[in-house]
Amino acid sequence: RIEQQMLDAQVALVEMETTIERMRDQLRRLDMETQGRILSREQVQAERLGYEEFDPLEMDRHSQLQQLSRALFESASDLMDLKETLGARTRDAETLLSQQARVNTQLQEGLMRTRMVPFERLVPRLRRVVRQVASELHKKVHFEVGNAEGEMDRNVLERMVAPL
Repeated sequence: RIEQQMLDAQVALVEMETTIERMRDQLRRLDMETQGRILSREQVQAERLGYEEFDPLEMDRHSQLQQLSRALFESASDLMDLKETLGARTRDAETLLSQQARVNTQLQEGLMRTRMVPFERLVPRLRRVVRQVASELHKKVHFEVGNAEGEMDRNVLERMVAPL
């Protein structure tokens, strides 16, 4: 479940990067359009009114538009930095998840090893039971156990003892 969330976060980061790139492109076009209009308007007004009568407030309005355009560029850059930070955090989280998965596997294997017991532990009891039954029934018995060094789950072995 966490892995799925990590994948979703990566997809969101890719979409975020695509959106930021699209925004940067739009801002570049806006900046070029703004520059073109400012230069065109300045030229038209300068020709119409003469350079002496050019209104400084008009220039101030244009510079505010340029400042806004540049501030938007900076915001897009900040968003890209944020996206990179989130990407690094996602990669760190993936590394931690991978480490946790290895530890979980090791713990499960260790737990299984502690539950496993050698079958040969049961052999002396079985020999004794076979001897007793053979003695009671006055029969000769040859009791042989093969591959007794194998291991079995403790619970399974305990459940097998009574029927045997």
